[in-house]
Amino acid sequence: MTKKRNNQTDADHNKVREPEVAYKTIRVFSSFEEAAEFTYKERASLSYDERLQHIEILRRQVFGEYLQTDGTWPPVSKTFKIMKPYTNDTGKQL
Repeated sequence: MTKKRNNQTDADHNKVREPEVAYKTIRVFSSFEEAAEFTYKERASLSYDERLQHIEILRRQVFGEYLQTDGTWPPVSKTFKIMKPYTNDTGKQL
């Protein structure tokens, strides 16, 4: 004789209790061209404002150490300096 656990059926007990948004859909492509085309379509479907939001999120992750304590970016100086052209080890100018 088996007992049911807290009035749950075995099917309910075996379900995963995690949020569905934690996982993205996994797609399998048959070629690199197909994967690139999918990427192009995904990027084209985003609006300009959505792309700017994604860029700002990435910028905060990469350059977060430069944020001020209130979460804003420091002002950019409005001066520039003229320097000699850079030459690499081979002597070629870049």
